[in-house]
Amino acid sequence: MVEEEKKDSPKRAKNEFSQNREATDRLDLLLKTKKTMEDEELTDTLAEMVKNKYGDLGFVLNVLKERPQVFNPYLFKGIATYREPVAISTKTAELIAIGASTALRCEYCLETHMKRAIDEGASLDEVMDAIMVAGVISESSAWSVAFRKYKQQEAKMKKVNK
Repeated sequence: MVEEEKKDSPKRAKNEFSQNREATDRLDLLLKTKKTMEDEELTDTLAEMVKNKYGDLGFVLNVLKERPQVFNPYLFKGIATYREPVAISTKTAELIAIGASTALRCEYCLETHMKRAIDEGASLDEVMDAIMVAGVISESSAWSVAFRKYKQQEAKMKKVNK
């Protein structure tokens, strides 16, 4: 048995070395990616790309640009979400963004995503439908929160008046 352990020892050492090497490679990749996401030249390149495509960065991106480690991944996430969705069209992604922007009352977002949706082939009727659906959901959501508080207040007052 001791003889078998001696034979397995080089295999085990090689396997441990391989595992350590893989862990080191993954750590190197993570550190390289982090450094890339903090790169100010990448920030400038992405900002220029946005300006060339849309005319300006807008308020939020201008502020985020001060923090490359946030700006860079934020832009890549946006590209992946709006420009490269997996199961829906870019037009549908923009119509969803219009709905969310409506519900969250973001005027700049609405302007941006309406233009992009139309550029992606959405009609004004599709944009209006996205707004209407979001409005109904927003309204019922607001009512749900407010009515719960109202009913709690009503129950408290009934208890006090008994």
